[in-house]
Amino acid sequence: MSKKPRILIAGAGGTGTELAKRLGGSWQVTLIDTDAATPARLPADLHGQDGFRFHQGDATSALVLRKAELEGIYGAVACTGSDEVNIEVLRLARGLFGIANLFALTYHPDWTERYRADGIDIVAQDHAGAAILESRLQQGQKVATNVGLGIGEILEVEVLPNSSVIGRRLSELNPKRWLVGAVYRNQRLIVPHGDTVLAPGDKVLIIGDTEILPSIATLIRSGESEFPLQYGSHLVGLCESGTSEVLDEVRYLIGSTRADRFEIVCCSGDDARLEELARMCKAAGVPHEMSCTAADARSSLVEEAARRDVGVLVLAPERLPFLSRIGLGRSRTARMIDVVNAPVLVSRGTFPYKRVLVAMAELPFHTAGAQLAIDVARMVGAELRLGFVHQPEIVVGHEHREEMEQRRREVEKLAGLYRVHIDTEVMTGNPIRELLRACGDCDLLVMPYRRGRRSFLTRPDVVLNLIHRARCSVMIMPC
Repeated sequence: MSKKPRILIAGAGGTGTELAKRLGGSWQVTLIDTDAATPARLPADLHGQDGFRFHQGDATSALVLRKAELEGIYGAVACTGSDEVNIEVLRLARGLFGIANLFALTYHPDWTERYRADGIDIVAQDHAGAAILESRLQQGQKVATNVGLGIGEILEVEVLPNSSVIGRRLSELNPKRWLVGAVYRNQRLIVPHGDTVLAPGDKVLIIGDTEILPSIATLIRSGESEFPLQYGSHLVGLCESGTSEVLDEVRYLIGSTRADRFEIVCCSGDDARLEELARMCKAAGVPHEMSCTAADARSSLVEEAARRDVGVLVLAPERLPFLSRIGLGRSRTARMIDVVNAPVLVSRGTFPYKRVLVAMAELPFHTAGAQLAIDVARMVGAELRLGFVHQPEIVVGHEHREEMEQRRREVEKLAGLYRVHIDTEVMTGNPIRELLRACGDCDLLVMPYRRGRRSFLTRPDVVLNLIHRARCSVMIMPC
């Protein structure tokens, strides 16, 4: 007697018949269909398989299922062409024979929750078909359709020779809602980690949320900007006074980038303000949602940043406190920057972004700020500038000036890798004054910012002054 496990397939259409053929080598297949002519059109080799049996009848009938002798069967698959029939077959199979492993091919999205409520594992016909077609259309990209959920949450993408991600560590791509599961290089498997560097021709297996995965595949394959998905898909704001003033710029970013909604982080007791913001978002046509996890907004933001995909934190402008201006304190904005690993936008409504200025005035200068400026400029089609300030050599020394020049060349080279033209303006003097002048005709100022940095009375924080005193919107990359 065969010891192969047994499986029931209800529905002998194209899918059911093909599945029976594929399983026949290692399973005993019982196939049920209402059409008495089915045996005549089944492949001859299927009839010859060990343990294969066909039963003509309605699989929603208890009598038909009992005649099929399904006791001890491993599982049941329903692919009858009707979601209603599929669910009834599987419910009956479970009730009569205690079959725990139930599977169905679904046809209409409206039935998805009903299948899941009954504990039925599903494969959506439209998603699976679309994933296969996409894998044919997208050169250098394959969609896994027979593992996982089979709906495109696992992709294999090949890194093109001119991709701008080449030479970059995976940790620099800031994976959220996705991860790299494997890298295949020269016919060998590389188990990736944060320091793994991608190379031309690598085949990269990525796993993640189907909403963002195609864009992440594009980012890895060719380096095309998908801002802000490398950080997250949500623009996030706080439920506080001033947030309503940023809605127009939020709407612009949602329409111009890959951000999909505005998430408002609140705390208990904010109900009235939250309702008002919700009404304003709706009136402004801003897709939004609310979240509250802690007793105060900043703590809620810390928790949200840790568990959610913060793409950009959006803040209303804050007047720079006097002590912070002279280097003896840190503003609330600076403290908020410390709690996220994503760009922070201080919104002043200077959109659309036609001219983006990346500012370089002090060391150390983290190239993540330049990378952010390049991504934004590419995403919105803006002109990119580099504002580069030399302080007098008598103040900072010759070595400092040489290192600044080296950093400038790195930024210009980085822009070249992305095929982005960058105009550099070299200035000398007070960095705060010179950069405020340089960004006078710009729409967005972009800078890196070191978390927890300290400033002194004799050396005010240049970046902090620019954040609070610039007349245009400012985007900061915490480093």
